[in-house]
Amino acid sequence: MKKTTDFLLANACPSIIYRVRKEVFNEMCLHEENSLQKQILEDKLVMEFLEKQNSEGWIDEDFHSENGVETAIRVLSEKGLSLKHPQIIKMLNELEKREETFDKGCLFNVGKILDEKGFGGSQLIRATIFAYAGVENRGFIKKQIESSLDKFKFVLTVDKIDDITKQYKNKLVFRDGVIWPSIYDLRLLAFTKSWRNRENEEMIASSIRHLIKLSPIPDILVLKGHQLIAPASFCMHDFNPCISTLKDNDWMIWFHRMELLSRLGVVKHITELKEQVNFLSNLLIENEGVFDKKLSHYYFTKWGTYIGLALEKDWKSRKRRICDLTFRSLLILYYSESL
Repeated sequence: MKKTTDFLLANACPSIIYRVRKEVFNEMCLHEENSLQKQILEDKLVMEFLEKQNSEGWIDEDFHSENGVETAIRVLSEKGLSLKHPQIIKMLNELEKREETFDKGCLFNVGKILDEKGFGGSQLIRATIFAYAGVENRGFIKKQIESSLDKFKFVLTVDKIDDITKQYKNKLVFRDGVIWPSIYDLRLLAFTKSWRNRENEEMIASSIRHLIKLSPIPDILVLKGHQLIAPASFCMHDFNPCISTLKDNDWMIWFHRMELLSRLGVVKHITELKEQVNFLSNLLIENEGVFDKKLSHYYFTKWGTYIGLALEKDWKSRKRRICDLTFRSLLILYYSESL
């Protein structure tokens, strides 16, 4: 990884340099940290989200949208803005205060149904946002962590997808009584630590292994009365894709899911995941430590509640694209080995 980190520290944007120093090396003098934080505050996307805040710290956009609080916290934490920054703290305080009204908008009714039926809706998303910011010591977050663990336990009881689905108006829907993990369950557990003990870690590894066995998982909707609702299944359909034939948008999905799985600490216990990470490692070795595969898709560069991985300002130059993809590769290699 030395060639990789040397390349990033010499060529990448302040956000990537900060996170390499902070996450991978876990060392940074105060002067360097202050300098990088000042540069991160000058990032165009960071400035846009901070400027959207009103006097209460809230962003008056639909909560679950590319312009709302959910995306704001995701972007600010990914960009490496200090989690002690007063505007992040103010936004989180307001999110905690708005216990019943934070999701007013398109998510309001749907989010409550998904929470109620065990598929993760507004309350799970809210808890995940706090996890992005390194906060997990609130009762409502702990409750969602337990719920996420229950969903992954449920996966282990399923022999085949047909056992938990049925047809409704030519659509595949979950049967009554089924609970199922979404991308937010994966994110919540990946960014929290309080649940980690030998029993839970072994269960999660077994559940991911079982999801690999069940893959590819089709689109499955949630039925409430006569209403069909799509759960947050982004990245959750195929845990063992043929990595050598991935299209550009599939690469983004793979990067995102594999980073989360690496953060969970399950990669070293699952052969199929180790093989995928080895494929990535070999790509870097063949290219002097950088990810030089030419990928181009808005899934990487446009930030929203589900998509967005690029920390560089744009991909108009080859070097910026390489920095972003190399950084994501570094995170996967680092977390898959270190946890």
